[in-house]
Order: sequence, then C-alpha cells, then structure tokens
Amino acid sequence: KKIREDINQKDISLNEREIKKFRNDIFFSEQAFHIEIKQFSDFYSLSEFRDLLFHVQEHRFTIPKIKDCLAELGLKFCGFIPKEIVSKFKLKNNHKDDPYNLDKWKVYEEDNPRVFSGMYQFWCQKI
Repeated sequence: KKIREDINQKDISLNEREIKKFRNDIFFSEQAFHIEIKQFSDFYSLSEFRDLLFHVQEHRFTIPKIKDCLAELGLKFCGFIPKEIVSKFKLKNNHKDDPYNLDKWKVYEEDNPRVFSGMYQFWCQKI
C-alpha cells in the first residue's frame, strides 16, 4: 500500500523505463517498506513487478470486505487455500468450524500480517 502511494505521489507512468528506474530506486533504498517488497520474487521480474505494483485494475480486499461481498452475493465461505496456511491457522484455532469463520481469520491475519502476502485465495459456494 505504501509503495502504491509512493507511485501515485511521484506520478510514475507505466512505461518500461520509468518502472525500471523506480525498481532500481527501491533496490538501493533503506526504507522498511522498500526492503520488505524486495523479499517477493515478483520484484525481480519486470513483468511481475509491473503486475505487483502497477496493475491498472487491482482491487485491495480485506477479510471483512470479503465477508461483506460474500453475504451480498449469497455465498458461503468454504475456506482458504493453500493447505499450509490453513494448517498454521489450525494450530491456534482448533474448533472444527474455525477454518470457515472469517472473523477468526481476521484476527489471525492481524497477528500474522504476511500470511496472505500475495493474495487471498479461497473457496465459496452458493447458499
């Protein structure tokens, strides 16, 4: 989020030269949010870097927003993927219905802010 704000503030266009310059600036930066983005493999491929930070139709969702959207659409949340994330979640949330409780996932994500560092992936079904 901070990097996207930085992009908007600096008014960086979508041309390859400016994107490469911006990525280079991040590479040598000591700002915490710049250091963090360098941990993503997407940082090191121009096309993936563009998709990660310059996507023109990207939507940022939170678990409460997902919950609201599912309710509005009449869908039931059926669980997140991949299994590794769910397995770690279950270490502290061991009731059989916990993996299907978005309120518990919100708390878990707050305690583990990088758990969905790429994107949310989940299943749902029509009620």
